[in-house]
Amino acid sequence: MKTIQLSLLSLGLCLSGCTSPLSVNAASPAYPIEKSQFHYAPVAPEKTASFVGDVYFSRNYFEHPSTEYDPHLASASSCMVISSFTDFGPFDEDWYLNQSKFVKEYFEAIGFTGFTINEDYQKSATFDSIGLAAAKHEFGDYTVVAITPRSGGYFREWGNNMHLGDGSKSDMMHEGWYNAANKLLTFLDGYVSEQNIQGKVKLWMTGFSRGGATTNIAAGLIDNKLSKGEKIFSNGAQTSREDVYAYTFEAPQGANVNSKNVKAPKDALYDNIFNIVNPLDIVPKLAMKQYGFTRFGRDKYVRTAFYDPRGYDEYARTYRALLDIINQNQDVTVNHCDEFTMGGFDVKYLGGDLITFIAGNIFSDKELVDYVKKNKDKTKANYDANIAASILIEELVKNIGDRSHYVASYQTSLESVMLLIQNEANPVSMPFSKLAKTFFTALISKALGNDSKAKSKIAEGWGQDIGEELDRLVSALASPLLDVYWERPNELFSLAGYAPYILQNHYPDFVFAHLASQDSYYVDAYNEGKDAADQIVLGSFMDNADYGRMKFFGYNDIGLRLDSQKGNRVINIEGHYAGKSDILDCKKGYAAAYYSYATEEKMELFMPVGCTYNISMKSYSKKPYHRCEYWAYYEYFSLDNSGKVQVEKDHKKESVCFASDRHKRDVVISR
Repeated sequence: MKTIQLSLLSLGLCLSGCTSPLSVNAASPAYPIEKSQFHYAPVAPEKTASFVGDVYFSRNYFEHPSTEYDPHLASASSCMVISSFTDFGPFDEDWYLNQSKFVKEYFEAIGFTGFTINEDYQKSATFDSIGLAAAKHEFGDYTVVAITPRSGGYFREWGNNMHLGDGSKSDMMHEGWYNAANKLLTFLDGYVSEQNIQGKVKLWMTGFSRGGATTNIAAGLIDNKLSKGEKIFSNGAQTSREDVYAYTFEAPQGANVNSKNVKAPKDALYDNIFNIVNPLDIVPKLAMKQYGFTRFGRDKYVRTAFYDPRGYDEYARTYRALLDIINQNQDVTVNHCDEFTMGGFDVKYLGGDLITFIAGNIFSDKELVDYVKKNKDKTKANYDANIAASILIEELVKNIGDRSHYVASYQTSLESVMLLIQNEANPVSMPFSKLAKTFFTALISKALGNDSKAKSKIAEGWGQDIGEELDRLVSALASPLLDVYWERPNELFSLAGYAPYILQNHYPDFVFAHLASQDSYYVDAYNEGKDAADQIVLGSFMDNADYGRMKFFGYNDIGLRLDSQKGNRVINIEGHYAGKSDILDCKKGYAAAYYSYATEEKMELFMPVGCTYNISMKSYSKKPYHRCEYWAYYEYFSLDNSGKVQVEKDHKKESVCFASDRHKRDVVISR
């Protein structure tokens, strides 16, 4: 280990989305920072060499209350979770017994001892298994106990992600992850007893993706137990909420606002749980918020061009520079994770002809993206994957139905298909783009009544073993997905086309690079010895990723200007008396959708919350007024002490009316 001596003043931490020093008791000593290296498995099966990463560790991370966000601890936590990944074979007995080799090495690198794994980490994954690893480090009058689930390479556990359940056995939380969280708590209690850990315990809990959802629920359950005076450890060891440090990464939503036995997921009780989320990653949007799902604790968001149009280029430069270092000497995919364009089908491909189009054009991933780029939807400007995915999920839920209907009609088929696909003994090896297109072709064929074509496409793309289960799934999904396609064809088409790029936002090495970009240790190490022009700047995360949504309707031939509070024009739509309006300008950080009908026009605008917007409208219509509805596109949830659920949804709108001639209004979209 390399030891770096640091003073208190050098412990700069990013708090509340900006760079500011951590408040440390003046009497507290500053402990050394130790730099070490660890290995972690590649995310793709074609890569055989493991990655090598740097990790910085210090006792300082646990010398402040857990409710204070610590970017250094966040980075060290991300290193822990990616070290828990398993590699890709050869799936013999030795491989199963050594799945935890990288996370074991990680704990040894930062000075932890007592490494222990559960039985699930030593054998082939099953539908309801959850690999768990723990280690300890004694610091004077307390012991840090670190615990993390296996967060990648868990194969058959994928099916469990689909197991929402009806909530009756999980206090309305996601049943699969709720069960895994309780296994974590049992393992944790056993570990503390077996290691004979006494006195004060500080818990360090981490998790990524499914492991993040498991850790998030487990940490929420711990906070609730502690708030009620219940014991966490049966051997008498003690901990407090201020000593539970929980960090999750790209975690899906497993907590639920309808739970009766815990406080509301966004209650201040959970301020010691930090969830790092990239708005462009689709995984953290599941399970769906429309079913009441969310995360315990505080979400902190990676910066994107939509939310930070002025500072994003600088942030991206830092992030990409560190990603290059993290992926050194690796044949990695070029970083396209923040690219997205709203594309659209030509009218001639709609309806039945869509089958011929898809079946006859089996693109490579790059060719599919290029096709979307060449067929831009010119009526939509500056959409990103976050907006498109949120709208598409909302539409999909409307057509699938409520949670009970999902469980009755889709859950079993989705679980079965995932169990077959995510099988290390016989995995599906076809490229993602071809799998997606054969599935889509089968889906459209089924929806249009051509069962034989649907079955032949399934057999061609997925094989006979999966064919029967997939056919059942296609039959169930055909009607709702076709309805979604007719409502939001371009969102569906564009997200499918850009899927290979969008999925990069969920890659563990990409997530690691985001964490390093807001950690001064990594930024300073990169800048050491470089000229000023080549140096990078410390980044930070956002405290929310809410955006406002405006709908304008009930007019013909409208001209519109939307100005921010600071007077910067962000969008200009020019109206025409004898034709449809044109989007002339839409600057970064805002998105616009324009729809032209025979009788009237409609428009949707999207912009970050927290600002006052001045709307200047002029119209050639003879209607006496035009209406605009606007609201913040997020949901607030609360749970009162009696257990009665009180929900304030994003569908609560405010409206303003505009006169038929030129008119101005100020509107505020904020939390």
